Order: sequence, then C-alpha cells, then structure tokens
Amino acid sequence: MLNPKLVPAPLLLSLCGALASSCSTPDPAEPPPPACTPYDTSVPKPLPGPFTVVHVEPGTPPPVALALQACAGLHNRSAGGSVYIDADPHDMTWLNDLGAVPTATLDAQQFLDSCAATFPACVRYDYKSQQSLLPNILTVAAALGAVPVDGSLNILCDNPAFDAIAEFSDKNTPALATKYVFDTYAKQTTGLAMLNPGYEPDPQDNASPAMTQEMKPALVDFVFSQRLFVVFLVNGCVDGNPEKELLSSIVNAGNWATPLGVYGYNNSWNVAGGYLYEAQTLCLDSRNMGAVASEAGNLSFFTTRTPPITGSGAVVQNEPESLTYDPNKTYVAFVVGDGDNIQYLMTTRHDWFQQRIADCEAKPDACPPLTWSISPHLTSLAPDLLGWYYEQSHRTGKDYFVLPPSGHLYAYPSSLAESEQDVFVKATQEDACILGLTGVVHWDWLGTWHDAEDHFLPKYATAGGSIRGVFPMNVPYLLPAFTWWPEDQFFEVLTGADGAKLALFRPREWRGVDSDTDQYRLTPQRMADELGGYPKGTVTWVYMTSDGGLTLQNSFLTLAKLLPPHVRLVSTDAAARLAIAAK
Repeated sequence: MLNPKLVPAPLLLSLCGALASSCSTPDPAEPPPPACTPYDTSVPKPLPGPFTVVHVEPGTPPPVALALQACAGLHNRSAGGSVYIDADPHDMTWLNDLGAVPTATLDAQQFLDSCAATFPACVRYDYKSQQSLLPNILTVAAALGAVPVDGSLNILCDNPAFDAIAEFSDKNTPALATKYVFDTYAKQTTGLAMLNPGYEPDPQDNASPAMTQEMKPALVDFVFSQRLFVVFLVNGCVDGNPEKELLSSIVNAGNWATPLGVYGYNNSWNVAGGYLYEAQTLCLDSRNMGAVASEAGNLSFFTTRTPPITGSGAVVQNEPESLTYDPNKTYVAFVVGDGDNIQYLMTTRHDWFQQRIADCEAKPDACPPLTWSISPHLTSLAPDLLGWYYEQSHRTGKDYFVLPPSGHLYAYPSSLAESEQDVFVKATQEDACILGLTGVVHWDWLGTWHDAEDHFLPKYATAGGSIRGVFPMNVPYLLPAFTWWPEDQFFEVLTGADGAKLALFRPREWRGVDSDTDQYRLTPQRMADELGGYPKGTVTWVYMTSDGGLTLQNSFLTLAKLLPPHVRLVSTDAAARLAIAAK
C-alpha cells in the first residue's frame, strides 16, 4: 500500500464531495485476557517435503515469467511446498534464514519443460495483443489447472484447454472478458485478486490509462495454487461507469464471504499521489471489501509448505515492560509501518529487523523498545516467516508487534457497511489473540473520524477482546484528524458497552529525515526536540514509513541517542496501559 500524501485544499473539497497508578499488572477493574483457542501442540506438524528451486534470470520476458509462476503454483497446489522461485535477491535469503535446503535446482527452461510434461493442459493466448485481458486469462488457466502459453514460449499448445485468442475475439475488452470468465468459471475459484496487467501508474487520464508497463509476475503463483479470480477493471470503482456495476455483481454474487479480502493491489486512479481505492472499502456501494496487500512471490510455497497458525501460543509476543505511570515522564511508542504489505515484510522490513538486532547486540544497554506492524495474514500465507519475525524479536527482548492498518484487512472500517463492521471487529480480535497482541494501527477516510471515535472503535473495548490500544493514521492523504480534541490532547480513553477500556491516540507520522520544518520529514534532532517539548505526562506514538527516504538507521536508531532523559521509549502495548492508567 501507499502512504499518505499531502493534498491541496481545492482537491480536498473535491474529494470530500465525491466520497463521502500502576501498569506493572492489569488494573483490577480491567477484564482478564480473552480465553482464546490455544494452538494445538498435540498434533505433530507434518515434516516439509523435498522441494526444487527454480532460478529465474533478471530480464526474463514477461510471458516466460508468468508461465513460471503459474507452474510453481500448480506444483504447490499438487504437492505442498514443492517449488520455490528464485527471482528476487531476498528469495534465497529467506531459504537460508529458515534453514530450508532444496533437493534440486533448475533453470527456467528446464522447469518449463518439466512443467509442460507434468501439467499438459494449456491456455493459448497472445501477450502483446491481449495484455489488458491477462487477469482474465490467468483466471481461466488457474481454474483449469492449465499453463498459460504465449506464442513466444518454447512450449507446444496445439490442443488448448482454452484458446483465449479465439474465445476473446469478440470479448476483447476487460469488461466483456471479465463478465464471460465470471459467468463461466467463478464457481471454480476461491477468492478475489486485483493485479494490474501493466497500465501506466500515473496517467493524465485516470479513466483511460495507456498500457506502458509489463505485468508483474508477483502473486501469480498464489493465484494458481488457490484458484483465485483475477480482475483489474480500471473504472470498477467509479460511479456511473458500467465497470462498477459489473464489479459489484461479482463481489456480491455470494461466492466469497464478506468483508472480502482482496489479494494483490488496486493501483488505479492515482490522485495527488494517492490511490483512491487502494483499501477497497470505498470502491463499491456495498462497502464490503478490504485489501490484503500481497504483491509478493512464493506465497504458494509458504502457504502450502507449513500448516496455518489457527490458535494462540504458536507465536509469543515479548512481555510488555513493567512500568508505573510517572507524570514527570513523556512516553513515546515508535511503530515501524507498512507491515500490512507482505512484500515489504519479505524485503525491506526483513533487512531493517536484522539492522535492529545488530544494533541491540552491539549495545544491549541502549536497546529501547520498538514495535513493528505485521500482517495477520502471515498466519496462513507464510507461517514460517511469521515465526522467523517472532524468533528474532526474542533475541532482543525489546521488539514488539502491533496489528497493521486496519487490523484484519487494510480497510477504512468506519466506512464498511454496518453489517460488516461487527464481522471485521471479530476477525481483528481473533487476529490479535492468535498473534498475542493488544494494539492495532487504524486507518480511516477523511470525514469518518468522528464516527470512528464515537461508533466503530468502542466495539473493540470489550471484556473478551484483545485490543487495548488503537493507533490511527489518515490515508491515502495526510489530513487532520481529531481536530475537535484540544491541541495538547494526545489520547482519549474509550469505554465499551461492558465497561472495558481502550486508549485511542492522536496520529503522528514520520516519513523522512531531511527537514527542519516539515513535520513529516523532521531530522532526528528536530524530532527529538519535538518529543522533548511535549508536556510531561504525555503518552503518545510515532508511525514510521519509508516512502520519504526514512530508514530504520537514519531515524529511530539515530533518534534514540538524542532524546532528553525524561522521554522514555515504550512499546505500543505499554503505551496503551500507561494511557489508561494516566486517565
């Protein structure tokens, strides 16, 4: 997902009109922790089987890359965790970190030849002339368990299971092809994905972008292993456009449970540097979708190689700091953001975590608490990666996790249909329980923050729930939130229907480190000065994102050495407890 962007006032008006005491132990008045279903350790985990690594050279033609990913997905559907694609510098890093040793390594052509023999069914298509229809072609191929074969591939496809060139000759627009594929194959699919076939990312006309990019192969293996329905309708979220009516009929046909988690990424309609529909929630009038940001490779390998984590105790969060609220201190929790994006977790956040460990091990007495947002979908998509992150956190004992925005899905929960909100809250509470967390980063749309504070967020404050801290941010644009709070108010304590409490914090984001005046890009010294200048007794937080040039090294690791003595860094778990105690 993208991060918030500053928005000019005229555009803002246009958008608004268009889219409408002690904390060392729990307080005796606080409810006990929820009675979650424990992870069943009595059932032995099956041992992973042998697997093959397929090495893919940089610059591999897109039709070849798509076929390789499709073949990997088909293999992993047939035999869980049997094929792993080495196409990114981090791919082999993960195998090394997890101690996974392949039994064989093949190059691309060797693997394609083997795949064609193992899965002889094929779908014939033409990449160059049918690029806009690639989502539909991939859907059919995944449903049929067939390899998508472009004429440039060195694979015969004389008797295709589906001939896209012929079948789509009179259905040669994304809308026509999508409707045909949905009517014919939807019952054979298990979920929805949005994958851009290569439209220009920042066109002059959002309604009619040119095809200027190649289709990325990321997630295609997962599409084939799970038989996902792939769609990319540029105007599928635009009022008055027939594509919106089509997309709505697809989502609301009853094939998939809602609120529907949409894999991939909707990067259509880039307005002022932010994608209007990336969170999916505002896309349809039914308001029953959210995103699972997942343009990542090898998910078919990870999700089939290891059983999903479905109960608490399989991964264990570090114990929160034992603190008593001191009104002469200022408490700040720093959160490493973008953990909802699985591609980030597989690349940059992996590297940042290693930097963090190296820093703490070099200076164990100068290792302040740090919280990382992490996708709850790793419990099923990549349990081994989730386990790695938790294991690394135990090396420092000072690293913690929080649910990413906005909990179970990247969504604007206050904008969900009322009937979907309770389902969303229940799913988020269950995620927090399984991961052993008490906090959630929350994103909402402009104009909905009053409703979030008054109506939606108190749903988390229940005696049986895990969530005790809510850490909000505004997306996709940096716009004021909680403007009705006094300027010196950094949090509010919300009370649920049964008397349970949670802390709701004021947003604060740090994106770059190159300015003395831009509040989102302050140098570490200026940020330290700001935090030091807060009224003593303040409990607050800072959300760090990397789209403005911020790295862990040039931000948090530098800042921690510059803070005045009365500023104490804490985890989000501790911040929530302290805020409730301070109130």
